[in-house]
Amino acid sequence: MDPSEDCPNPAASRALNEVNFMSVFCQGHPLASIRQDLSDTGIIMAKDLRRTPSGCMVKVCGILVIMHTPPTKSGKRIMFITIEDESGLIDLVVFPKTQKTCANKILTSTVIAVEGKLQRQGNGLSISIIVQRLLKNWTGSLAELLSQKSKK
Repeated sequence: MDPSEDCPNPAASRALNEVNFMSVFCQGHPLASIRQDLSDTGIIMAKDLRRTPSGCMVKVCGILVIMHTPPTKSGKRIMFITIEDESGLIDLVVFPKTQKTCANKILTSTVIAVEGKLQRQGNGLSISIIVQRLLKNWTGSLAELLSQKSKK
């Protein structure tokens, strides 16, 4: 018998064990185990962004895939971040004004949750989220997040 079955959220507990002991996810995407909690706070999935009109405010959460901050002509640094949830990839753009309040947390987190404005480019095929604020309750270490949610 799996000891995680006695936990309030056995799926989160199993995902936590996979993070802690293997660093590989065998049971599926780790955010799937807490999707209901994410949805209850208004956080949508990557697949839902395709149906969301440009200009709408959205909340998204995912595991960090890549981040880069290339210099611009003006010399200001813009953060380009790709995160992944269980349904796909999400591109985030963080401008300098927003970076002042959240760059440190973003740079030290494996899970990033944000609220921002959906922006479409190129006939609507390219979708980015222009980050307005960090959702701190859902941003941080994957292991800590899963541990916290497996106890609920």
